[in-house]
Amino acid sequence: MAELITTARPYAEAAFSYAKEQQQLTQWSEMLSACALIVSDAQMAQFIANPRQTNADKVSVFEGVMGKGLTEAGKNLLVMLAENGRLNTLGFISQLFEDLKSVEEKRVKATVTSARKATVEQQSKLSAALNAKFNAEVDIDYQVDASLISGIRIKVGDWVMDNTAVTQLHKLGAAIAQ
Repeated sequence: MAELITTARPYAEAAFSYAKEQQQLTQWSEMLSACALIVSDAQMAQFIANPRQTNADKVSVFEGVMGKGLTEAGKNLLVMLAENGRLNTLGFISQLFEDLKSVEEKRVKATVTSARKATVEQQSKLSAALNAKFNAEVDIDYQVDASLISGIRIKVGDWVMDNTAVTQLHKLGAAIAQ
């Protein structure tokens, strides 16, 4: 999976750069999301992987399904992906594009996991702190995981802050083992 994300990143960055330049971030977001949905279908995945299918046939299916939702520039991206055998990365391209779009729009998604449900006051303070830290509007998904014993884990993109009892116990165990 990490290899596909690495492969998808330059395509996502190029698509984002083009969409931003053309002021079409929303249109590209929708188009890439639709393409990702198409390739997530099991039959479509088999069709794409079939070496007997031509690249033109593969792109033609996207055109047929998406209709006017596929722009000429979007079609060009699909042609290039097909020629390079990368249509299977469309899900990751869409995901990475959304990450870039969120940063551009100063929106960030966070996942906060704690052992107990956070109070309204705790949520308010945490939201303010994360908004300040990331200089963006942080959309927080709160989750409860009793197995953490106590503490909190915050994940925003690649950034993780883990101050849970379970993690601290694992660190202590590792230190003792050395």
